[in-house]
Amino acid sequence: MTENYGGSFARDAISRGDYEEAIEAATQAMAGGDHGPEPLFDRAQAYELQEEWDLCLADFESAIRANAQKKVFDRFLLDDAYFSALVSAGRERGGMDGVGLLGRYAVNLPDGTHLEDAKTWQARLRGALPSLLDKTDGLG
Repeated sequence: MTENYGGSFARDAISRGDYEEAIEAATQAMAGGDHGPEPLFDRAQAYELQEEWDLCLADFESAIRANAQKKVFDRFLLDDAYFSALVSAGRERGGMDGVGLLGRYAVNLPDGTHLEDAKTWQARLRGALPSLLDKTDGLG
């Protein structure tokens, strides 16, 4: 399964909306010896689509580390996917929990392309900046 994983059984399942099957396929690939970033990335995406944030972020972070050892993905793909998941998780948790989640970005990608964006989102979650989604701002 590991040699054929590039075709990604998990990605096929994700495209069909079968996230549980995608998680299982990626998990089986890893159990079968695939220690590269692909199954971690695919499983992270499936967890993200199920809004299982802790599992999603853990897999993205593992995929980032694995990709540093075995370059499979363009670093910007992982960077963008991880940042997007952090923002979604941070917005859902809100407040200081969300701020803490966004702080993980600089720890895991100290040369990432979204360092300033992460700081901006932390300020939003602390209430220091208005939300981009607040359509009532200024309608007082």
